[in-house]
Amino acid sequence: TMSTDTFKPKAYVRAGCPFSFKYLVFMAEAGLLDRIEMIRLNPQDPGFEAEKQRLSQHLGKAVTFPVVEIEAGRYMTDSDRLIELYAGREGLEPDGMKVLSFYKQTILPQLIELHQIKHPKSG
Repeated sequence: TMSTDTFKPKAYVRAGCPFSFKYLVFMAEAGLLDRIEMIRLNPQDPGFEAEKQRLSQHLGKAVTFPVVEIEAGRYMTDSDRLIELYAGREGLEPDGMKVLSFYKQTILPQLIELHQIKHPKSG
């Protein structure tokens, strides 16, 4: 069995996903990128749907990216929850992080708006 000391969390990030990028911006600014193994998933790749299925089975719900295997066999999603988890462990205050705040306040809202224009929610 693998001890928790040698387990490296796996971060599944989807290409072009603004929430995956938000999590990565936080991890980079916090200096924590070397603590995770980053796995880039591209919707155009064969095997993307199968990987999504696998992740949703672990999560017990539909996948939203990013997904991080935070401990062996324990998966977590939602960029804000993931940021809270890592910030809490490190004693960091995400609201005080300049790059993350810039992204969240100025770029993320535009990306969400563009996404909604391209993929209007039906109903």
